[in-house]
Amino acid sequence: MELNLDFVGQEITPRPYEYDWKTCALYALGIGADTNDLDYTWEAVPSFKVVPSFAVIPTQPIVMKALAKVNADFRRLVHGAQTITMHNPIPAEGTLQSTGRITEIQDKGKGAVVIIETQTTDGDGKALFDTSWSIFCRGQGDFGGERGESVTIPEIKEGAPAVLEKTYETVGSQALLYRLSGDLNPLHVDPELATKAGFPAPILHGLCSYGYAARAAIESVCGGDPARLKSFTARFSQVVYPGDALSVTIVPSTVANTYRLQIDVGDRTVLSHGVIEVG
Repeated sequence: MELNLDFVGQEITPRPYEYDWKTCALYALGIGADTNDLDYTWEAVPSFKVVPSFAVIPTQPIVMKALAKVNADFRRLVHGAQTITMHNPIPAEGTLQSTGRITEIQDKGKGAVVIIETQTTDGDGKALFDTSWSIFCRGQGDFGGERGESVTIPEIKEGAPAVLEKTYETVGSQALLYRLSGDLNPLHVDPELATKAGFPAPILHGLCSYGYAARAAIESVCGGDPARLKSFTARFSQVVYPGDALSVTIVPSTVANTYRLQIDVGDRTVLSHGVIEVG
């Protein structure tokens, strides 16, 4: 199954994304918010906010269309890494307009990495956020393309104590709840399909763990203010199952206002190379 390289660079502009506070609250619940997080779940509070990682929800249709256009094998692809870059806080309701394109397809030999970038504005055209998706297409490499440059990230500041070491509990129904925000892949709900894919049970969405990480960053290095989160990137290293406990560690890096993040489940690192930039 060969990739269609001709679609690289072509713009994708889906119809506007309309949403309200319920959309935002449902997303917050899907990434573990509870009664201690009323700023993200109760519309009546004057301080109602949107978790910045919500940026992946309205832009996901662009990613799905881009992957279909390049003939990606949906049965074998995996999410490699995710980045959000914030320009302004996401409103609690309104209409968003996103555009995106595949900027690069890297030939890794045994597979290919498809890089998809998006930009989103509000109804008045104000820039809100950008996203970058790295999707690894297993078995679709070796087409004679460029391997792509390695991404460098800031080093951990030697000897600096951790800013946050905290465990966040997921529940057995976590994937059932998160999928209601738009990612309806049956791999996260169908036990039979999960078994055929080589997993003992349905797995948790990688972007759900990513949302937990974003919440941890806001709680710690952002001082509880989501508007201070300027960018967040991370790699998806291993699978997570609903009910797993996510141990989040955030430490200072050698770059000012920039931190490193990692999530472990037991002795397994499931989210790695996390980089948080705050303002």
